[in-house]
Amino acid sequence: MVKPGKPSGRQYTEAEVRAILERALRDAQTREVSHDELVAAAEEIGISRGAIEAASRDIEHVRGEEAAREAILARRRKGFRTHLFSFLLVQAFLFAVNALTDGPWWFFWPLLGCGLGLAFHALGALSSDVSPRQIRRELERSAAQARKEQHRRLQEQRRAERLERKQRLEQSAADLGHAVEEGVATVLSRIAQEIRGSAPPPAPVEGASKRSRIAPLDADEAESEELGEEEADRAARRGRGGR
Repeated sequence: MVKPGKPSGRQYTEAEVRAILERALRDAQTREVSHDELVAAAEEIGISRGAIEAASRDIEHVRGEEAAREAILARRRKGFRTHLFSFLLVQAFLFAVNALTDGPWWFFWPLLGCGLGLAFHALGALSSDVSPRQIRRELERSAAQARKEQHRRLQEQRRAERLERKQRLEQSAADLGHAVEEGVATVLSRIAQEIRGSAPPPAPVEGASKRSRIAPLDADEAESEELGEEEADRAARRGRGGR
């Protein structure tokens, strides 16, 4: 048994290598292989990276040509189906008009002319021959559509980024406004507390103090006036009695 990492002494020709690889790929489980895996497998059997890159570009070019050919043929068949549908619809209408009116049967003449046009269209649409010029134009058309789609996606991405940036700015401005309002309210509350804590007690009203001092004096004067009137009355009585 040959140990791993040591040459077994067996040699293969280029044709045998291709046959072995084709059979191995055909018998292996079908799955997609990445470009890096392909390059690594090729380097294991002595194929350079440059050769793999060139071969992969050729394969991609052939694949693009096949896709362009299929697109051209599909567009041809679609156009022929549309032509066939309109042909049947128009001829059925003309046949109905010819059958419902009096006169000779003129329906066959437009049927013959339109049928010849449809036959030539069928020859072109059902043919699988595609010229290299048509394939090149289809590839250019596909590349233009791909660039347009990429540009559209880029515009949508930029629009989404601008919208997200605008929303973030609006949210930041709203948060800043709330923070400023809360800070101003806090500062005003502290200033009001300091003003209430350092204010002197309220001074008494001058008019009220004067009235409080004057009120007892008025009561004493009234009492003295009453006593004086009583003394005067008693003196008057004594004077009348002595007489």
